[in-house]
Amino acid sequence: MSMNWDLLLCCIATLCFYSANAICDMTEDKIQVSEFDVIPGGQKLGHEKHWDGINFSCNFTYQAQGGTKESWLMGLSMNADNTKFSCSVERPGSSSYLFFQSFRMMVGGVQAVGAEVKGSDHSPLNPEEYVMVESSSSVSQVDGKFKSMLGRVELCAVKPKQEL
Repeated sequence: MSMNWDLLLCCIATLCFYSANAICDMTEDKIQVSEFDVIPGGQKLGHEKHWDGINFSCNFTYQAQGGTKESWLMGLSMNADNTKFSCSVERPGSSSYLFFQSFRMMVGGVQAVGAEVKGSDHSPLNPEEYVMVESSSSVSQVDGKFKSMLGRVELCAVKPKQEL
């Protein structure tokens, strides 16, 4: 019996993003998922995704150490009227064994209004370990407080109000 890995990955990603968007207080109608490798070695690396035709992007940068590369997912989602958005990055299905020296997630074209960060065991990080900055629509570790364990990062955002 052969396993269709693309189908399995899609199912896992969909379940992760549907359950996770509860923190964003939205039901997403549109989802885009991409897979990427988190590579240890201490250099600053990243993954970025743009939503074609919509002014919405997500950029995740990190520095990690330990072990070998891991497969992670980035998911962008939005509601039907394109007013609520979410970007999440996570290690699906298992805990991460990497030690993150730093991380930063930033969304573009939208205004971040909330963030959730979980450790490698998928329990929420202590609030002093990370900071969300609304002015830059980003979330990142707090140097000296972050305990180097990361399993999931999500930013919730809204379409910026147009000034007349």
